[in-house]
Amino acid sequence: MGNLKRMIRGEAWYLLFLVPGICLFLIAVFIPLLLGVRYSFTSWDGISPKLTYIGWDNYVQALQDSDLWRVLGNTFKYAFILTILVNVLSLLLALLLDSYLKFRNLFRTIFFLPSVISVVLSGFVWNYNYSNGFPKLLAYFGLDVTSPLGNPDYALFGLIVVAVWQGIGSPMIIYIAGLQGIPGELIESARIDGAGAFRTFRSVTLPLLAPSVTINLLLVLTGALKVFDLVFVTTNSGPGFATDVMTTFIYRTSFANFKAGYGMALSMIFFLILVIVTIVQLGIFRRREVEF
Repeated sequence: MGNLKRMIRGEAWYLLFLVPGICLFLIAVFIPLLLGVRYSFTSWDGISPKLTYIGWDNYVQALQDSDLWRVLGNTFKYAFILTILVNVLSLLLALLLDSYLKFRNLFRTIFFLPSVISVVLSGFVWNYNYSNGFPKLLAYFGLDVTSPLGNPDYALFGLIVVAVWQGIGSPMIIYIAGLQGIPGELIESARIDGAGAFRTFRSVTLPLLAPSVTINLLLVLTGALKVFDLVFVTTNSGPGFATDVMTTFIYRTSFANFKAGYGMALSMIFFLILVIVTIVQLGIFRRREVEF
């Protein structure tokens, strides 16, 4: 017992290094979360210092709000399509750039560069490309095209193209790191046993790459569900709210319509949705890793 006490006294000073991180977490995350829960039970307009508590009315109104279900549909549609495209394309690029391809380091840099650019700048660049660059370029080939961001049927897919272009770099690097961690002897053994390229990938590479797949799916999906800046700077939820997602809906409700209390209730609902999606996704893919 005495040795344990001496060890605790001798090692306790290491806890001081945790204090800045804990304080930052409390100030930036925990306290705002508690305040958000409090405001979600009020009819606060975001300006008045007076709070009027209305109980669960905001949550009841949210569940009956057709706009909420519309933006949730847009959000999950955007997130699922983006997650699939980013992971498939980044995995294909990783397989290509992990081979003995000439100038592969240069190509890795080229494909990773878009992820370094800020989302706001990417939005402005692609907004110009859609409205001026591509129409003028394709006009030389006799094609008359307009910006998909101005068409309610294609605006969301136009945003997905931008997000794929910018978001493919980081998952590609994670996949390349995972591929480089696979022992070459296993690949050679599979080839000696007569397995083709696809069979080797399915039976050897993909199972050993499962942790990287789990990480990328989690990061891309949660990031896509929380998209705000790309939508805000390119379409601002238009045209006709065709690209309105959960974050822009919360922003507009809280700051444009001065319904901060209701906006906080929407934020709490969205927070719970993100937690549930993350837990379910981790549970499914961790179990898949064991099966692989």
